[in-house]
Amino acid sequence: MEVFANARAAQNLARTLVERTRRPSDLIDLYLVLGQANALMASIAFDLGNWQAAATLARSSTTYAELSGHGSLQAWTLGLQGTLAFWQNEPERSLGFVFRGLAVAPQGASRYRLRYIASRAHAVAGNAEAARAVLVEARHDKEVSVNFPDELHDEVRGEFTFDGARAAACAAAAWLYLKDGEQAAHHAREALDAYGQIPEVRRPFSPVTGARIDLASAYLLTGNREAAEAELGPVFALPADLRNVSLSGRLARTRFILGSPAWQGKPAAIELSDRMNDWLQETAANPGVVEDVM
Repeated sequence: MEVFANARAAQNLARTLVERTRRPSDLIDLYLVLGQANALMASIAFDLGNWQAAATLARSSTTYAELSGHGSLQAWTLGLQGTLAFWQNEPERSLGFVFRGLAVAPQGASRYRLRYIASRAHAVAGNAEAARAVLVEARHDKEVSVNFPDELHDEVRGEFTFDGARAAACAAAAWLYLKDGEQAAHHAREALDAYGQIPEVRRPFSPVTGARIDLASAYLLTGNREAAEAELGPVFALPADLRNVSLSGRLARTRFILGSPAWQGKPAAIELSDRMNDWLQETAANPGVVEDVM
């Protein structure tokens, strides 16, 4: 919550300065700050399970991004709205945000991030052909992105970075929705390999843990319970206050796979499912915390 509170403080200060500022160039800079602050708060609200606050903040971030005229931030915030939509099982709405983002996104990370988000929306819709096609486009955009530096991705970084590891993790999640265990496992391992090259003190725990969960799901789809259970070891050890909505949603899907006919009635699978259920009973989801800070 410290990050949320800091972003909220930056938002309040920027709003105060907007009221006192008349110079257009200064207003543009302040709108950019407001857009980034609202985007960060929206991401945190999502992690805490407050869907309403996340949606409201994401919309506000897009509005401020448009006022600033910052194409990369506009694309990022529209991608965030698209992400929230497919998580709520609204793939068509998600794709609408993606298409709006692509209309303003500059070449580089902004574009390929949107295409990876689109792959997940198509996967949620069950459209394997469209998901496969947009993943090809995403890889092409990513390859040429080295020629197009992106301010948010390369300079601001942090939550705004969408690197090779996140791209691979996104592809893995898309293939999981389409129940292609082999493709999902390939991309999840690619993501974990990329994260493994980052010094441990800088390694983002949530994306890494999410990739582990997705790899476990992929193993279950291909019939390898032992490998899935081994991958889930670090996940089960994660403290409850770090079990955000993204991670709990992923593990719930993993548990759903264990309920399929292929695993029903098998003692080891039942035991693993029970461990997942216990984990899911204690998570970091706490929508009221966001309301208190807002």
